Amino acid sequence: MQNFVQDNIDRGDFLAMNADIKVRNAIQVARKFLEQYNSPVVFKSASLSGTTCEIAMDIGLAYEKIVQVRIDIMTGIILEYSQ
Repeated sequence: MQNFVQDNIDRGDFLAMNADIKVRNAIQVARKFLEQYNSPVVFKSASLSGTTCEIAMDIGLAYEKIVQVRIDIMTGIILEYSQ
């Protein structure tokens, strides 16, 4: 029984870590996308809902200008971009 519980905990930790890595990759995709058109690009926040990650970045040079980028973490495809 103890091995069963330990296996489930380990698998849960792995799944959480895997999602964390995918969110980090999504942040990098958003950063590379925004750096094509803006400088500087500063990460503000990220939230995960299912397989969609919504990332807020500041692209303002003299003042704060926040943009939102929604990315599917399973495919890395940008779903939506809004200012």
